[in-house]
Amino acid sequence: MIINKHVMRSTNEKQVLQQVINEGPISRSQISRNLSLNKVTVSDIYNQLLRTQFIKEIGCGVSTKNGGRKPVMAELNVNYGFVASIDMSADAIKLMYSRLNGKILHFQSFKTSDMTLTDVIDLIEDQLRNVDDYGTIHGLMGVAIALDGIIYENKILKTPIKGLTHFDLAKYLRDKLRIPVVLEKKANLTAVFERDFHDNEIFDNVVSVVVRDQIHAGIVADSRLYSGHEGEAGEVGTALLEDRRVENHMASYNDYASEKALWARLKEIKQVDRLDLTTVKHDYINHNKEVTAVFDDFVYYLSKVIANVSTAFAPDVVVLNTTVLEILPQLLTDIRDNTAKLTSPSRQVPIIATKNVQSAALLGGASVIIHQALGLESLKMQFS
Repeated sequence: MIINKHVMRSTNEKQVLQQVINEGPISRSQISRNLSLNKVTVSDIYNQLLRTQFIKEIGCGVSTKNGGRKPVMAELNVNYGFVASIDMSADAIKLMYSRLNGKILHFQSFKTSDMTLTDVIDLIEDQLRNVDDYGTIHGLMGVAIALDGIIYENKILKTPIKGLTHFDLAKYLRDKLRIPVVLEKKANLTAVFERDFHDNEIFDNVVSVVVRDQIHAGIVADSRLYSGHEGEAGEVGTALLEDRRVENHMASYNDYASEKALWARLKEIKQVDRLDLTTVKHDYINHNKEVTAVFDDFVYYLSKVIANVSTAFAPDVVVLNTTVLEILPQLLTDIRDNTAKLTSPSRQVPIIATKNVQSAALLGGASVIIHQALGLESLKMQFS
């Protein structure tokens, strides 16, 4: 078999940089051992990364048992540059800047409900164009934008944001700002967050079920995002099911188990236009029959969603991303119990709540664009 020397060199460079990012502070001798690469090759790549300032040396480690020289340790140079991630919805924009190690530099949000789409895009461009360099060498190195809808090959095929469908937002911003721009479905980016931002656990197969106005699933299979046919994977809320109480009536999961449906049902029984969630929580804890019945239905239908994705994708874990569990975390136990009844005893998938409901998509977007900025799209990076 003929091996292209340039391809091998490129692969080795990426793996050495990956080692410094994931295992740093680390010595070149430890990198050599971890990758089973000879020390000359590692030293050559290491020195190149030092010259280009991708990495920096931070002092010496512990000497060997035989009293040898203390090795020089290196880590990622977080001042090389930074990235932006944006969460776009119909009425707001959330903007986050992150270092190359995933640490947040700055966060801000903007209400956009009274703005035209042109004004919103101008706002994004203005914010990114005039951002501070935060003391970095290369400044802003790329932006990831999270959207609800269908995204395929960096193009918006469908979104609830009026006027944005089929507009080439990535190309527009790339041409204006001269930086990489990545568009991705919000649910997919929450799955990336669950893959990359767990301190002690590594999930190679993750389904992130995001419950908002609709229900979407982000799917990571064998450490890679799974998007399906033209980006349509994960649109689980559109599937139909029978009503548990009304015979011969079918509707979508979005109509039964979304936050929008839950809040609407609670408003209906409370006969109010605006919910007081503190009161709702109080009523549930104190066993108000009408309120507990609504949440019982929510748990029942959402458990069916989880059982279906668990069976279809056999993930290491299913992560629930919903504000409902922030209000009533005890519902997670009910969801687990109901899901267990709907799945094979031999395939009981762990179900957990996300540790970051509000920023999971932003941090997942940061990970995606950091991977691209460092040329490590196909390799794992772990953030804390």
